[in-house]
Amino acid sequence: MTDELKRTSLKWVGITIAVMFILPFAVAKLASECAGMALCMMLFLVINPIYSIILGVIAGRNIKKLWNLPLISAVAFLVGTWLFFDIHEPWFIAYAATYLCIGVIAMLITNYIKRK
Repeated sequence: MTDELKRTSLKWVGITIAVMFILPFAVAKLASECAGMALCMMLFLVINPIYSIILGVIAGRNIKKLWNLPLISAVAFLVGTWLFFDIHEPWFIAYAATYLCIGVIAMLITNYIKRK
């Protein structure tokens, strides 16, 4: 792996940890009761899917070296939500699987477009 590719990979892993750990922490610890539910829905239904698409596009540019970014993102989401929301809700696994699917589909579409 080249130095530039390593830096790109490390940069996106760092951003993933920020998005998938810091945002759930902020929502779980800093939001009030009423705003907390709205922020959770925004995080789970808007921010995380968009981030999964962005990460899939980045990974699709060099699928052989960056294929693991969508997987890292889904695992980081699952760990972050279970850690910071303090409930081990099995539905978080469904969210993580959905984000993984979104990321992989975006990665494959980007790779397909790149090849054409």
